[in-house]
Amino acid sequence: MKRAFLATLLASAVAFSATAPSGGLRATNVNDFLLTKRKPRWYNEIWTWQFLFDNGTQATLNYTFARLGFKDPVCGADFSIAGFKGRNFAVGREYPEARFEQQASPARIQIHPDMWAQGMPPASHRVHFATTKNEGFFLDMEFSNMVPGVAWGGSGTWETKGGDLSILLLIPSARVKGRIAVGADTLNVEGWAVLEHNRQTELVADILTQSMRGYQAGEKPSYVNVFKEKKGGWNGFGIQWGESGPQLFAPGQLGVEEGGREPPRGFSVVTADQRSLGFRRTTIAQSGSILDGMEGVTRWVVKQFIGDVNIQRGKLDKAHSFYQFTQVRN
Repeated sequence: MKRAFLATLLASAVAFSATAPSGGLRATNVNDFLLTKRKPRWYNEIWTWQFLFDNGTQATLNYTFARLGFKDPVCGADFSIAGFKGRNFAVGREYPEARFEQQASPARIQIHPDMWAQGMPPASHRVHFATTKNEGFFLDMEFSNMVPGVAWGGSGTWETKGGDLSILLLIPSARVKGRIAVGADTLNVEGWAVLEHNRQTELVADILTQSMRGYQAGEKPSYVNVFKEKKGGWNGFGIQWGESGPQLFAPGQLGVEEGGREPPRGFSVVTADQRSLGFRRTTIAQSGSILDGMEGVTRWVVKQFIGDVNIQRGKLDKAHSFYQFTQVRN
């Protein structure tokens, strides 16, 4: 194995506790983009756009729909920027469920008239976010050169002891161009982006204790997603694009150099036939709480009865590569 951190792999095949999706990779479609709004009491969906701009700034935008069990369903948005003129920022908004709108043609989801995404990748895509809260924040990005999205199996769903988790990679890599702003400070930017859509039948704190998602953008991108179940060990998978298209890295073994409260220093997937795919962390650009995106009574109740979820972001060891690390803190 070429990288030293792969020596941390388990000596034998892992007995994974979660049931992985079955079958191979398939192309994503408009149904993977839209909200399904299933019935479980704690059901939630998250659309996550991750950006790495050519000037070094990173940004993350989440659109969400959530049933929190103790109150009426809500939809919302949270936006984080790392390294915007040397500073980090975060803002969150929350709205009643009725504010969420969507349509299949043209594909569009909307949280608020100033918070929406439209266009089904890879044909077209644009995402827009604006709020006057705090300093005021703005993002408007047009996507191009999109690598077609994929999901593992029919629904991309992992069945864990804590609940089901669906992982849909709608944009593995794209170029973006547009504008970001904090208050009156505005930057015209270009860079790289990915889009994931996760569906969960329980709150993340009941399914996972940690997750590390790594992305390498480009014409032939790579993706690794490893997560530690609340009622089990590490699990996950990887996807790498080559001359013949996307190749699935189903786990035979996992290598995770746990960093305590920091993101893993290295993480990898090794298949049963000894193909390996992994990354090493190089920086921590931003750290924050999921509570930053909640308002009023929701924030108080979640903190008291569920705990906190810390999210960290930064760069990895390969060109155009970055990550998001999630850790539950009870």
